[in-house]
Amino acid sequence: MGLTNEKRLLDDGAIAKLFPEIFDAFSYTAAGKYVYICNMENDFSYWSPEAVDFFGLPSSWMYHAGDIWTEHIDPADREAYVANINDLFEGRIDTHDIIYRARAKNGEYVTCACKGVVIKNEEGAPKYFAGTIINYENSDAIDSITGLYSRNHLLNQMEDARKQEKPYYLLIFGVRNFFDVNTSYGYHFGNKVLKAMAEFGQSIRKDTVLFRPEGTKGIAIIGKENHDVESIKRAYDMLREYYHSSLEVEGIHVSIDICGGLMLVDDFSVDANTVYNNALFALDHAKRDGCKELLMVDRSLFSGNQKHLRILKEIRKSIDDNFRGFYLCYQPIVDAKSEQVTGMESLLRWKSEEYGVVPPNEFIPWLERDPLFFELGNWILHQAMHDTKQILEMNPNFVVNVNLAYPQLQRAEFKSVLSKIISDEQFPADNLKLELTERCRMLDTDMLFDDMSYFKEEGMQTALDDFGTGYAALNLLTELPVDQIKIDKSFIDDIETDRAKQSLLRAVTECANELGKTVCVEGVETDSMAKYLRTRFRTNYFQGYYYSRPVPIEDFIRWMKEYEKA
Repeated sequence: MGLTNEKRLLDDGAIAKLFPEIFDAFSYTAAGKYVYICNMENDFSYWSPEAVDFFGLPSSWMYHAGDIWTEHIDPADREAYVANINDLFEGRIDTHDIIYRARAKNGEYVTCACKGVVIKNEEGAPKYFAGTIINYENSDAIDSITGLYSRNHLLNQMEDARKQEKPYYLLIFGVRNFFDVNTSYGYHFGNKVLKAMAEFGQSIRKDTVLFRPEGTKGIAIIGKENHDVESIKRAYDMLREYYHSSLEVEGIHVSIDICGGLMLVDDFSVDANTVYNNALFALDHAKRDGCKELLMVDRSLFSGNQKHLRILKEIRKSIDDNFRGFYLCYQPIVDAKSEQVTGMESLLRWKSEEYGVVPPNEFIPWLERDPLFFELGNWILHQAMHDTKQILEMNPNFVVNVNLAYPQLQRAEFKSVLSKIISDEQFPADNLKLELTERCRMLDTDMLFDDMSYFKEEGMQTALDDFGTGYAALNLLTELPVDQIKIDKSFIDDIETDRAKQSLLRAVTECANELGKTVCVEGVETDSMAKYLRTRFRTNYFQGYYYSRPVPIEDFIRWMKEYEKA
């Protein structure tokens, strides 16, 4: 009858009998990862059923799985994959860590990261090859750049601890100077720095899981029963010193400065999102104060922030209550030369009986960190398209700009959801322009490229918002297939007298035009500023208070009719 599948893969022993159950348990707990193991002596492998189903593989049990898998890899990535696997099986390397695109069962290619390690026998000869495959487009639990668990998984873990009433320490840290890294070396190198930081951070304490909730922030959940404050402080000091003095990527020494806070979570009446927002507030506090030591957080730190947290809690309830209190305002976008109205940007607002109209800068930056923003973002798209159809009857070339949020782009199903919204609203895709906000640009550049390419293929337009702030950099213009950049208001404040800003704006506008991208300048507030920008720089569109403040759609339509008559 021959060997059983388990015996082909493993040596004789009790573990062989339990192997499928043990393996599938690991696969289940891998949170978005596909697990595999290969007997290198006879090239016989077992792959998790989830991988078999998603990629359409012949079976969980396979001879020569590497050859089978190679056929699923994008031809453009295949050579690098084959070379890496050959080095592994021929003993030149012991680890496997590579990113490629692989063909799923439906014929579409998805971005994957494959990590594996060789396990040797007592004589030092390769015995097994085991590892995981992360499908970045089918998992919201894994961060695509670092391979760490994402914010969604973090919130799930925090909520589990709350329900079980298990106290824990929440360690949060953030990078002060990462913009300098991206500016000096580019985004791809910056992503490698983040990955190197994650690998070292995860190695300090094997019993602690590190999360990357967003951007350049890291969080660890540390059980109170097995750790004390002093040991956590020592681990943090080791982390800070290594990042500052010893971090090296591709032979380049990169000095990273971090600051952090530590809080004890033992109030189980508080939900995970509120705890998370408290942690972010503590980190902002540490950054403002320039803390080098780990900031110890107690409830008194939040005494002046309680109103803000209550507002955020009420806003989250409003989202669950059919988006109660939310509405959109619109600000016109005009042609820089003719000053004819060509479009408008949709801007979110919220009001309640208790708090009145809450300024967007008080809740949007925080709300964009919340998974609930996915549903809110979809509501914004629905509402913006619905409102704009009134104007398309008068001007079929009119374009509405809608900002995309981080929780939308990081969800694998967003593209299909967006297509359904367009279909449901019967809205022409080429009248929609999607703006990539600053936090979205922290996502993996390759994934952003795929998303932007998809939007363009479907007929939509795209723009880089807030250019000149935060993570915005010129190299993004060459890396992402966007149609437009929007110059942030802060970039043109005092532009008529500030020679440095004049030089920068000239460089940006010239570069954008050479690359075939249009430029929209935000924050145009006076006639003299509009004339100055129009005559001195290669700008295409203006937006700002000089033309109109953001107003509800009914007021916008009235304003537009009056403006066009003037």
